[in-house]
Amino acid sequence: MGLGVTELSTSTFWTTRAADKICRKLTEKLGWKHRYVAARIAIARSLSLQDWPGELRDNEADDKATPLRGMQLFGEGAEGAAWLALITQHCGDPAMTKQTFQGWVSRHWTRGAQLLDQDWIAAGETMEGFVSRLAEHASFSGSGAGAGVSPVKAASTFAVEARIPIGEVAEDVKSGERVSFALNIAGGSPHMAIMGGVGSGKTRTAVYMLKELGRQCNVPLLAFDFKGDLAEQLAGQFSADIVSPPDTPVPLDVLHVEDTDDTSLKTSAARIRDSIASIKLRRPGGVQSEALREAVYAALRAGIKGKKAELSDVAAALESEYAGRGRKPDELTATLNELTQFRLFEPNHTPAEFFARSWILQLPRDGSAEMRRLIINLTLDALDRWINSQPDAPTDAKGLRALRHVTMLDEAHVILSTGLPALGNLVRMSRSKGGAVMLISQSPDDFESAEDGYLDNMGMTLAFNTQARPGPTRRIFGESGALASLQVGEAICRVRSEARTQKIISWISG
Repeated sequence: MGLGVTELSTSTFWTTRAADKICRKLTEKLGWKHRYVAARIAIARSLSLQDWPGELRDNEADDKATPLRGMQLFGEGAEGAAWLALITQHCGDPAMTKQTFQGWVSRHWTRGAQLLDQDWIAAGETMEGFVSRLAEHASFSGSGAGAGVSPVKAASTFAVEARIPIGEVAEDVKSGERVSFALNIAGGSPHMAIMGGVGSGKTRTAVYMLKELGRQCNVPLLAFDFKGDLAEQLAGQFSADIVSPPDTPVPLDVLHVEDTDDTSLKTSAARIRDSIASIKLRRPGGVQSEALREAVYAALRAGIKGKKAELSDVAAALESEYAGRGRKPDELTATLNELTQFRLFEPNHTPAEFFARSWILQLPRDGSAEMRRLIINLTLDALDRWINSQPDAPTDAKGLRALRHVTMLDEAHVILSTGLPALGNLVRMSRSKGGAVMLISQSPDDFESAEDGYLDNMGMTLAFNTQARPGPTRRIFGESGALASLQVGEAICRVRSEARTQKIISWISG
């Protein structure tokens, strides 16, 4: 290996000024005496995720904070060796150079600081809540034997080279060559983002691409339909069942827990708590968040002993939790009570059973925004917990990775603004499991406001005519990305594995 513990201690490491500002804020708020404490926790927080942190943008790489020497940041001797081993194992490169290692540290330090900032806000900016959240992130279900821990049964995968044309015409404007996107080639990402204004053809193109995928393999599809126009177009190709909650509840056990040991229950309770809390743009405070987590935990525990837990059980447990704390009902209890008047879910299928089939969920147009978000949030959380518990999808000799599941989220800006953890996890982590996500939204601006770096994980980004701020557009497509001047059916396309931006004709009217 090019880097040893001795050289590690004398090297310097840095993060961005923005990330360092977050770490300094936490150092001040939590009373830590040394700068390296927040830095270490930030790096550890990033290492807790399975996926690699994205490359720093040019403006971030040029805006460095004051560096720390390795002996300060990581310690010396066995302590430094442990950090060296952890970061090396995470990136999977045992022969990295000093410069490469410094780059990985910067990326983890920067991403981790951003995650800690989100944790701090979600914890109501209280030390108790913050420490509790970090403990939740550190808890996970192992695959070894233990009381209440179930072995994972691998779901089916579909081994095929999924190469789909980007629209009905799919033609490069300059060269006239056919333009397609290979979802599952080696080194690529299967995720897609399609953007455009009203009437631009973004949904039309998305439907065409999905139908082409359905012709090539029988991968299950989960589609969220806001406008009620997807069922007729996609149901036949994917043999999808159509449900329209609350008229026809989603037959999914969203409170299902595969492992029933106490650690797994607490981890699941925290995840479900975050999904429920995300239905409001204004998140619950620290005490509310803790009470909601305890209510979900109580419902899950009761569910493994008797009938399956449902959302109404969570609402009842939350009222009981509030009463035990001497706390009066508030907006959180009112919202949950209001939503559980409707039967949005029925626990007929486990996640493994449900996601093995194709479904189109028609979201209630007459319902509240909170109702739509709750349906999406809990369904995506169940999908995330299921697919990311699966073994990695197999790859063939060419590096093609088999597909396991595809998710299509129309009107994605509705969820992007909430910072839903499950959606971020699906985009960052499901690729290795055979998952693919298609996000359809109105503008690059929708993704710019999200904190999870969704577009950095997209294998294909496509934008039709839309009004968007120059900054986000240039960051995604470069100087050639003038979206407002695109003609009908034209789009700007970037496929990450090809590292180029093209103007294409996706479809022709008439």
